[in-house]
Amino acid sequence: MSSLAHFYDSGEQARNKGHFLNLVMLARVDGTVSWQENQLLQRVARKLSLTDEQVEEIFTHPEDYPMIPPVTREERYERFIQLIQLLVADGQSDRQEEKLVKRLGVALGFTPEKIDEKFPIILEHLRKGMTRDDVIRAVMK
Repeated sequence: MSSLAHFYDSGEQARNKGHFLNLVMLARVDGTVSWQENQLLQRVARKLSLTDEQVEEIFTHPEDYPMIPPVTREERYERFIQLIQLLVADGQSDRQEEKLVKRLGVALGFTPEKIDEKFPIILEHLRKGMTRDDVIRAVMK
């Protein structure tokens, strides 16, 4: 059983851990976590201020971490963009991974129609190498 420390996380910490869990689930959906996916996961973990112990706990006990959607529109888009970044991190994606990203997009508060509209735009911008801020500005119009 995991530690009880995560039950006392702040709202932001809990949201960050839930988001990281979603990224881990997406990376694992095809049965393996590629080197590229692992590198992105490590960068995101640092950005979310997760310790190595917290990352290990999430990998080991994913069932203990619910998805808590972010509050602001920009944070929701940022998380959705990170999901798509992970989707294409290893240079390949499949229908199962795309379905999971879209399902997680709904959990973030987007409608299926909005996901269908924004998903290809985000994907195109990421493939062009645009920065996160530029992608967010493009999709929040």
